[in-house]
Amino acid sequence: MDPAQNLGAISKYVLGANHGPWSDLGAGNIQSARDSGITFLRWPGGSWGDHNDIRTSYVDNYIAVARNIMAAEPSITVRMAGSSPAKAAQLVTYTNIGKAYGVRYWSIGNEPSLYYQEFADWTPARYANEWRAFALAMRAVDPAIILTGPDIHQFVGDPATAPQEDQARQYLSEFLKVNADLVDIVTVHRYPFPIDFRCRTCPYPSKAVLRDNTPEWDRIIPNLHKFIRETTGADKPVGLTEFNSHTSNAAGGKTSPDSFYNSIWLADVLSRLIKQRPEIITYWMLKSRTAGHGLMDSYNLRPSYYVYQMYRRLGNELLFSSSPAQYVSLLATKRAEGSLALLLVNRGEPLVSLPLHITGGDRLKLMEAYLFDAVHNAEAVPRPCLKMGI
Repeated sequence: MDPAQNLGAISKYVLGANHGPWSDLGAGNIQSARDSGITFLRWPGGSWGDHNDIRTSYVDNYIAVARNIMAAEPSITVRMAGSSPAKAAQLVTYTNIGKAYGVRYWSIGNEPSLYYQEFADWTPARYANEWRAFALAMRAVDPAIILTGPDIHQFVGDPATAPQEDQARQYLSEFLKVNADLVDIVTVHRYPFPIDFRCRTCPYPSKAVLRDNTPEWDRIIPNLHKFIRETTGADKPVGLTEFNSHTSNAAGGKTSPDSFYNSIWLADVLSRLIKQRPEIITYWMLKSRTAGHGLMDSYNLRPSYYVYQMYRRLGNELLFSSSPAQYVSLLATKRAEGSLALLLVNRGEPLVSLPLHITGGDRLKLMEAYLFDAVHNAEAVPRPCLKMGI
């Protein structure tokens, strides 16, 4: 890695998570949520918001969690299917005018490219035009809000290798043609497994298949920028507002979202995404009572929780880094006070020992080291620790 090659600022909202009223924090989660390192909350994440009106008491509770417990930036998704621009504007009025909560980030509806499964007569054109009506009504109340969307259900950006994306791309294309002037951050979702998305009960991927999926995430953000430029003639900031490995809510499998192996997948995916410098990355999700997706359940911390404990130690400026090893990735950053923070991920089975080449390294001193593996939960370890593996 080369400290002289500064690649730009890392958004402070890349350590985000989804949250919702159906999975509120309990007494056993408060301190863990406070210490999680999560900097951005998307609420109410998922399809819940397209089936339920948001009560004002829900908003009050959510803001208390985001601001007072977690010190995280709040984001609110207004209901679209079954609602109206007037109702969305009322929610902005209550939140930012009546209560003066000052919520800056707002989105409209969730995964519209799947509306056809539950709501009749939705098309890409209808969605794009209705989104615009909602956006204008909300901006009339508070012109300062930042609008994100369209949160389509799958995006990799490889039409030849991912034909299942066709419908999602149609929604994204029409959305951009109609609303590029209004949307501030273009956002998408991605869950790579199961391969057949019609099968929610399909087996989890093998450890090797999960391991070999992560290079896909090098392409998602660049492909999204390319899609925006080709559709609109300009570019936009982008974000990934839902992601995990598997759509299933099950838990307890060797590679299910609550597994150790999935946490190593997550660590490598985050490294690859952060190198592309998106504005927002929000994991699915903060807490889940029974499903494996949460960083925590009602009483326990999942392995994924400790991934964020490692990432929260990184700096806010991205530095050039690369790794020649097939299964080892390196993310190099600089902190505000000038120190360097490096994160290495080995998603392969064997232990690996590699030389770390740092330009100007003769002037550097290793001050502290932390390790997350099957027996260390993001714990401080002796500084000479250079071997790592799963």
